[in-house]
Formats: sequence, structure tokens, C-alpha cells
Amino acid sequence: MKNFEKIKRKWKRQLKKKMDQTRAFVKKVLIGTLVIAVAVAVIFCILHIKSSTYDGLDEESEYEASPYNMEYLYSGMNGKIYDDGVYSSRKGIDVSVFQGDIDWKKVKQAGVDFAMIRLGFRSSSDGIIHMDANFKKNLRGAKAAGVDVGVYFFSQAINVEEAIEEAKFVLRHIRFHGIRYPVAFDMEPVDREGRIAGLSREEKTEIADAFCQVIRSNRFKPVIYGNPTWLRKNINLDYLTEYDLWLAHYTDATDFSNKFIIWQYTDSGKVDGIDGYVDLNLYLKN
Repeated sequence: MKNFEKIKRKWKRQLKKKMDQTRAFVKKVLIGTLVIAVAVAVIFCILHIKSSTYDGLDEESEYEASPYNMEYLYSGMNGKIYDDGVYSSRKGIDVSVFQGDIDWKKVKQAGVDFAMIRLGFRSSSDGIIHMDANFKKNLRGAKAAGVDVGVYFFSQAINVEEAIEEAKFVLRHIRFHGIRYPVAFDMEPVDREGRIAGLSREEKTEIADAFCQVIRSNRFKPVIYGNPTWLRKNINLDYLTEYDLWLAHYTDATDFSNKFIIWQYTDSGKVDGIDGYVDLNLYLKN
């Protein structure tokens, strides 16, 4: 009986030793697997970030490609016209206090269908938000003349909170005013020492996204304004595919590869009812 107890204890010690060895082996395997998984995840993130970083004007983009064929663009008496049987254009202008007093009846008679009116801007120096001095007058005059209206805000926001503040400012002044065209986010550099000079591409993208989200959640149509260089170097369009673009490209026929719904094609247009030059636009409608 004593020999049996002795053998039993020896067997238990050996079993415990083997179980301890098995646990140690399993632990090493799990730790090794975890390390490999973390390494793979890090490598994937690095490659993903690298692939999404802008590396030139001709890179492949996930943003919807332009559906327009510039062979169907021609010049009429009142500016450019586009019609390919699928998309056709409406003539528009964009104005601010810099156009002075506008005779909107003459503007309408000149064939202008819509106007993008500057609602306001944030100062690039002190960051204070201002209303465009002629916004209310331009809004009333355009609507009374039968010109459809959209608005734009010149942003110098340096973070998401300021972008939301700008969007809410815009909304306070367009609700119940019959805004039928888009609400545009317009961010542009002012000088090398302006408020947005130090922002990264990612920060500018987040700011644009925040502004547009607030506008869209209040049932208005947001668009992002910019020239080809700005839109491709300063905004990650692949992250903002749900928003349309307002392209500023002063050329006879744009070769911009992404889809846009408004094309500002010159800053030296002439329209009856406006003294001096005015930006001319096409709204491309399906």
C-alpha cells in the first residue's frame, strides 16, 4: 500500500510537470501570435496611410470620376454652354460685397439662372466671423428677380469646433429663405502667416467634413470649393466622397479628372447689371 501511494505521488508530480510545460508552451505560442498580429496591423496601417497620401495631381482617386466630355462645351452669347445629352448647364455667377450694388433684374435678363452669394467670412488675422455687408441685399434682389440662390462662406477655421461654428452661423441666416442651390465651404490661403497656414492636409479635410456634415444634417446641400491644386493637395477627396465639388478652374475646357457640379470658369466675366468683372459659373445638371 505504501509503495502504491509513493508511485501515485510520483505520477502526480510528473503530470503536474508536464501540464506546467504545456501551459508554458501555449503561453509562448499565444504571445508569439499576438506579436505577429500586432506587427501585421502596424504594417497595414503604414501602407494604408502611405497609399492615401497625395503624391501628385495625376494619382488614382476613389472620388467619382468626371463624366463630362469637353467636346460638348461651346461658347454662346452669354458665356459657356455645356450639353452632351445627359448633362446640361445652367448659367450662374458668384458675388459678394466687392461687386457693389447689383441690378438683379438686368442680371436675370442677361440669362443668369443662379447666383452663389457670399454670406460671410472668418477673418484670417483675428478669427472673427463677419457677415458680408451686401448679403441680405443680394439675397432679396436675386430672389425678387427670379434668380435661384446658393451661398458660400469663406472659412479660416483652424479646428473642427470653429468649422461647426461657421456652419451654424450660415444656417442661422439661410433657414426659411428659399435657398435652392448648394451651401459652399470655401477655404483658401490668404498669406503665409494666415490662420490656416500651418494646417495639415488631414486637418483641412476634417474641417471641411465637419462644416459639410452640419450643413447636410440640416437638409441643405453642401459643396466644397477650390481650384484643382487646392482640392488635390490640401483636401483628401477620397475621404469626402459624399460631398460634391465646386471647381474653380479658369480655362477654356477643364481637364479636372474628378466629378464637380459647379464650374467657375472665369473671374473676368461681364454681365449686365454688374459694374466691373464677375465670376462666371456653370451648374452641370443631369
